[in-house]
Amino acid sequence: MRYVWVHDGVFVIPHPLRRVSIKQQWAAASRPLSCPCTRGPELGVVCAVAILTYKCPHCLTEHMALRSVASTGMGGWNCALHVVCPKCQFPSCTHLRSNGQNPVHPDTLHSQPGDVTQLGWAIETVWPAPPSLLIPENLPADVERIYLQAERNFPVTGNEEAAGTMYRKALDVGLKIIAPDVTGVLKARIGKLVSKNLLTPSLGEWADQIRLLGNDTAHEIDQPTREELEALRNFSDLVLRYLFTLPAMVAARKAPVAPPTAP
Repeated sequence: MRYVWVHDGVFVIPHPLRRVSIKQQWAAASRPLSCPCTRGPELGVVCAVAILTYKCPHCLTEHMALRSVASTGMGGWNCALHVVCPKCQFPSCTHLRSNGQNPVHPDTLHSQPGDVTQLGWAIETVWPAPPSLLIPENLPADVERIYLQAERNFPVTGNEEAAGTMYRKALDVGLKIIAPDVTGVLKARIGKLVSKNLLTPSLGEWADQIRLLGNDTAHEIDQPTREELEALRNFSDLVLRYLFTLPAMVAARKAPVAPPTAP
């Protein structure tokens, strides 16, 4: 039987009961699905590598069929499995431990078709770990909900507009809670809060340097750059910490006044 290696990590195997051209086999193997196991089995296309079903730590796609490229025994039925995401093409590594159910040998695990959890292994750790969410403490519920959406979009390449919109909205709602009487566009309201000593002058100067705080950016077609988004994220984080987190910390750490003791 002749095997043809295809670029996306599958073997094209000629079907034993029918004649299939290489062109048909390539078309079946090139279907844009996340797992090659489902690509044209009627044409004899099968998955020739182990699959790790997990959240990609780079593009953050849930339940992605990460394809293995190598495996190494670590002793004591521990295994290091090196995988690549079929969506973003970035690599990662996982520490697997035998689940005691007749595991495939670590040195050949990567070349065994099927999910690793069905091949006798359990996931211990994945590197790199997915980025953690950075959310200021003690935010009002509505501000926290909006800011959480911004943080979930922030690490994903291509979601810069969504993240920027949510950071701006979190600031907008937070400023309305602190100073409901202050109106106008976002950047102007920040300046008014500086004049009322509700924000520091340095934060007001910083706001003037952040393009994404401008009112026109909400109507622009061009996608914000990663650098612009990071600047907006850092600014939003500090403003919300100054308005909500620090006052809550001060209130919590104030020593209660002890009642006078009787002589």
